[in-house]
Amino acid sequence: MQLTRTLRPLATAAVALLLGLALLPARDAPAAPVASVRPSELIAPSADARSLAVQPRAGLDASVLVTALGRMHLEARATGGAVDPVQVRVPAGEDSRALAGRLAGSGLAASVEEDTAVHAAGVPAAARYASGQQTVFEALRLPPVWSASGGEGVIVAVVDSGVDWDHPALASRIAVNQRDANFDGRDDDGSGCADDIAGCSFVSPETADPSCGAFFASPNWRASDDEGHGTFVAGLIAAAGTRSEIAGIAPGARILPVKVLDCTGTGRIAEASAGVRYAARMGAKVINLSFGTRTDSPALRAAVEEAQRLGVLIVASAGNDGRRGVTYPAAYPGVLSVAASGAVVDGALDYTRVAPFADFGVGVGLLAPGVGLLSALPPGRCGFDGWVCEGGPYARGDGSSFATPVVAAAAALVWSRNPDLTAAFIGGIVGSAHRSALPGEAGLLDISRAVEARLFAVGAPGLSRAADAPGARPGPAD
Repeated sequence: MQLTRTLRPLATAAVALLLGLALLPARDAPAAPVASVRPSELIAPSADARSLAVQPRAGLDASVLVTALGRMHLEARATGGAVDPVQVRVPAGEDSRALAGRLAGSGLAASVEEDTAVHAAGVPAAARYASGQQTVFEALRLPPVWSASGGEGVIVAVVDSGVDWDHPALASRIAVNQRDANFDGRDDDGSGCADDIAGCSFVSPETADPSCGAFFASPNWRASDDEGHGTFVAGLIAAAGTRSEIAGIAPGARILPVKVLDCTGTGRIAEASAGVRYAARMGAKVINLSFGTRTDSPALRAAVEEAQRLGVLIVASAGNDGRRGVTYPAAYPGVLSVAASGAVVDGALDYTRVAPFADFGVGVGLLAPGVGLLSALPPGRCGFDGWVCEGGPYARGDGSSFATPVVAAAAALVWSRNPDLTAAFIGGIVGSAHRSALPGEAGLLDISRAVEARLFAVGAPGLSRAADAPGARPGPAD
């Protein structure tokens, strides 16, 4: 946490003495007014800071400041022009905070802070970013706010066909449950799933397709992916790591695998409901549901409501039937429903338009790119069931199922920056952050707008409201 305080500078004469300058007026000449020196702003550096950035006080040239600091036996260098900051190296063995306080109190500086590193935003170091992801990232206005740690501290549950734990893009992003990691056959943490070190499977031998070879009674810890759908979803959210060739939208988030779909991509209401409840109990902040049904199921609705009571934001696919209206659970109150965007207009792919196969109209909360997305796939699924891998365990996919994790990841980005907000608040921010909406249709997700949203605006004395949440009036300019 940064600490800001104001320190009283030395008298102007003392500053002049340090610089070897004379401030006494000429004999019998009128006394020139002494310019007031504003107090220095000190941003306390970290204890191990090795360099400080010192902004010269008003009217003091950076080169003169370097000379003065040299007389204080400090190594300093100008970084640019006369008004640009000066870099000061913290001597070995010296307390960086004490030095920063001494410089702030010298009267030489307008501000003193740690010379921290800055990083290029929106340029993932991923081999396939430029060829397979850049267009989508730019359509979402993600590059200005993307970082390798985005989403840190947020668990996103992928309630789907499971996740390939060992995939190079995901191995470092799995949420590990150390409370039940001894594989002793007992439910040590009371989660309802024994030995669930990396998620849980609710697919049972009785309901799974016989070709899937589901031999173990559910629930069990075997939440690996035998279809590919869940791994693809997880890669869009949080792909990261030195071995990954793609970048997730929220690479700092953790993925909780919850398997409710079998190797054919089919599941049951009871198993899906159990999976949603499990994800909420295990601490997921966001639950991604990239499946749907036309049945308004009381059991599934109850599971969604329970998760919402536990403070979870649920993001769900609107459906791929190409018709007006959305499927369940996307249609339930409080669920952020997502439809795929991506239609060819004048020979070019336009992500502001609803994809031809996507459900649309009332009930769709947001559009997100759902055509031509590149993500992770279990190596064993390459070449099966329409999956075409591109030189490794990566493939392209279309569908509202894959637009949904784009929005789930955006929610993780916002939540990681504002961890004290509620699920409803996060959903309101993300759901209202869109652009290029056609009349009567949802708008394309704008991640920069969501991440940079002003959270509160003054309404009246003693009152405040969410600045960018639905129904809020714009506050005063920042």
